This record gives sequence, C-alpha cells and structure tokens, in this order.
Amino acid sequence: MTAEAQARNERKKRKEAKMQARRAQLALSRQDHGGPLAWRGWFDGSAHPNPGKLGIGALLLGPHGERIEVSQAAGHGSSSDAEYAALIAVLQAAQAVRPPPVQLLLFGDSQVVINDVLGTTPVGAKGLEMHRATVVALLEQFTDVSLRWLPRHRNGEADRLSQLAIAGFTPEA
Repeated sequence: MTAEAQARNERKKRKEAKMQARRAQLALSRQDHGGPLAWRGWFDGSAHPNPGKLGIGALLLGPHGERIEVSQAAGHGSSSDAEYAALIAVLQAAQAVRPPPVQLLLFGDSQVVINDVLGTTPVGAKGLEMHRATVVALLEQFTDVSLRWLPRHRNGEADRLSQLAIAGFTPEA
C-alpha cells in the first residue's frame, strides 16, 4: 500500500470514529430524561490558570426536593483533572444518599471527560487513566446511571459552585 493510500485510509478511520462518537452522543440525547424517582446531578471543574488552582462544583437534586451541593478546592492540575474530580465528587455524593438513587442522571459540560468515560473516542484521554478508572468503579455501584454532555451555558449552577471553591468561599446552606 502506498503512503498516500495509507494516509487516505487513516483519514477514513478518523472520520468514521468521529461519526460513531456523534451517533453515540445523539443516542444519549434522545434517551428518556428519567422517571419520577430519578436523581439528577450536574458537575463542573475549573482551573485558574490552566493548569493551576482547581475548584470543583456539583449539584445533586433528588426526586422529592432533596438538594446536595459540593463546592471545594481540589489542589492543582488541569481543567480535565478538575472536571474529573467534580464528576467523582457528585458520584460520591450520590453514593451517600439513603436510600440509594433508583436512577441517576448526570450532566457535565466537558466533552473530553464524558467521551473519555463513555469510550466514544478510539483512544482514551492521555494522563487521565487513573481518574477514568475511579469513575468507572463508582459508576458500577449504581444500577441505572447515565452520563450526558450539556452545553456550558446550561451548567451554570455547577460552574458557580466550582468558581466559589477557587475563590475560597463556601456556599450558604
């Protein structure tokens, strides 16, 4: 096979991988938004600068008006480290709920993290393998959990909590 044919073949493979990822995201967006007993969680992580000081924010809402907020500093690292830390925090908060959530719907605005966890990219995100392993282990603790991407402008509450953490403020109870 010539170098030109190999390059064409590689471009075709990359294009197909992108299309698979798009189809997976579309399928996720068409899923039911949860039943009457579903818990919903939003997570966001921030790094100032990037890499820099990390803040994580998460909001977990229960079917009967329960509200759990997470806003905490998370050391130093990249924005992807912060996003993963926020996802881990919301999963741990959901684990502590009694009785455990029947259904858990999680939303975040980091396509890197969500695609990495869902495996919609051909190769996992480099340097995030430990975070991914932790999240996968936590996800296995739930019987019905889904993870979905949403645009940044629809993740405002989790972003606010992550920004408060970086600034050193604690949200009011």
